[in-house]
Amino acid sequence: MRDDTMLLIPGKKKYKSVSLETGDVIVFHQPKVGSEKINDILLEENGKRHLLFRIENRELTFFLTSKCNQRCIMCPQKLDIDSPDNDLILQRVIDNLDYDVLDGICFTGGESLLKMKFIEQVVQNAPERIFITILTNGTIMPSEVILKSSRCKLCVPVYAPYDELHNVMTGSSAFYKVIENLMKISQYETLIELRFVMTKLNVSCLEEYARFVWRNLPFVQDVAFMGMELTAEAHKNKDELWINPKEYVPALQKAVAYLDLCGVTAWIYNLPLCLFDEPYRKFVVKSISPWKVRYLPKCAECRMKSDCGGMFFSDLKEFWEIIQNE
Repeated sequence: MRDDTMLLIPGKKKYKSVSLETGDVIVFHQPKVGSEKINDILLEENGKRHLLFRIENRELTFFLTSKCNQRCIMCPQKLDIDSPDNDLILQRVIDNLDYDVLDGICFTGGESLLKMKFIEQVVQNAPERIFITILTNGTIMPSEVILKSSRCKLCVPVYAPYDELHNVMTGSSAFYKVIENLMKISQYETLIELRFVMTKLNVSCLEEYARFVWRNLPFVQDVAFMGMELTAEAHKNKDELWINPKEYVPALQKAVAYLDLCGVTAWIYNLPLCLFDEPYRKFVVKSISPWKVRYLPKCAECRMKSDCGGMFFSDLKEFWEIIQNE
């Protein structure tokens, strides 16, 4: 990058302009016009501004790296496209974060724990009120700094109740390593969320998966069953992965009901409310980021729209026939 590249980092009444090359900081008052305010972390180069990291509802989504030690067949991210300046950008941002505009930080990737040193800095320096979420594939054991923090939550995908299918879906042989790490992590204060992305390959074992969690991993904080986002690898492998959610909703409802009965919190992410019977709608979360969410024309007349999380813009074509023709 050029030596005039700047990072713009928001605060409540002011924002920082940080030189990427030198780390020098200039502080400016936030513009009075709302549309001109710096609300996200931006990169400014050649007089143009580009979004670097989003801040939505006072949570910073901190994309640490596109590098990953797995190759999930439904990964929605493009991998291995890090800028040569990636680590320098991360350090400049962390050194200049204004925590007054944040309630939470979500570290994501790629594999977030490949950049564990940056996560540790935030865990050590952020005010205690800042909740920290770390998306990780579970193959790398977090450091003691992370594990001993009760305000950290690890979100770990386990895509099947047995090794062969999980390993096929992650392009790895890591199932037992992940389970071993989860057992070790459970001895610490860190919270754990299991994540199960629903595809044509694994929806037949939804109920078996719920029983597996209760019998083997009852210490987890919650389990998130997630609709698939059809971008990147997921889009490339769509024919192999996509399934009409109506085909698995009955089994999904039984799975969340079983976990709920066992005292394990279960959530359903990334699917519209109308697919579910009324007693199970309490498990459905508005989880899709505002900039990714879409609704169909038919949704305009729905009384549940204000409570519904809608669908990914990438999945809109698939949901058109599912919902619009009801």
